[in-house]
Amino acid sequence: MHLVVWADSLKDDDALLVSGLITDGGLGPTMLVIPEGDFKRLAEASHDGDRPIYSARFGMHPRERSRFYEFLIPTERLAERFGISPAEATAPPVEPHPMWRSDVGFLGEAKVTLLLAEGGELNLFRPFPDLETAELVALDLDTRRVLGIQVKTRGIDAAHPAATVNVRALSFRPAPSTYFVILAWLRDDHRFHEDCLLIPSVEFRDVCQHEEVNGQLKFEWNPITQARSRLLRYRTSLPVLRSEIVSRLRA
Repeated sequence: MHLVVWADSLKDDDALLVSGLITDGGLGPTMLVIPEGDFKRLAEASHDGDRPIYSARFGMHPRERSRFYEFLIPTERLAERFGISPAEATAPPVEPHPMWRSDVGFLGEAKVTLLLAEGGELNLFRPFPDLETAELVALDLDTRRVLGIQVKTRGIDAAHPAATVNVRALSFRPAPSTYFVILAWLRDDHRFHEDCLLIPSVEFRDVCQHEEVNGQLKFEWNPITQARSRLLRYRTSLPVLRSEIVSRLRA
């Protein structure tokens, strides 16, 4: 290892100079950790043009005859040279960050947007401000017809296999050209369930509880079960979601 340092960059004799070798796997096995004052004392002084420099050489497998031997340490013990014990240098375990509904909501919108954009048949738009039932609009490039989509994403796991899907009744505006796409995020697997629901907004009230609850239209959905229910006719797989949307735009 050949180290060259501009002399005018060494300002504080008590400051530590740290040097090592970068390899494909990270850092080499040995690091030089030395006060600037000792480095200037042990290194070779010379010039590069008009600028004074200090240069030093050390190997990755140092021997005692090296003038820098006492300042060469195994890379894994670098923290100790800064007064940090091995126990302190070990990062504490990080608690898993809970995923909030807004987090999975964004994931669901991004997933649906990506699925619909992949085929090239549709142009996608996001209305602003996001105050209407449709939060994503798909334009068929052939027919020039549009279809509005609201995406709902709910997290489920082994302990909570069913999710509540709800919509504010006050802002709900059904229309023949507006659909709900409902996704399930599998918390344990960190992925989406392979099935989703595609519900026309004009039929959304039909699958909800008969009475509003705290101003909400809501229903329970368990994507794991294959039992027959009123939701079965709306069930579709994510890989064919785009073709289902396109078929409705071209019906």
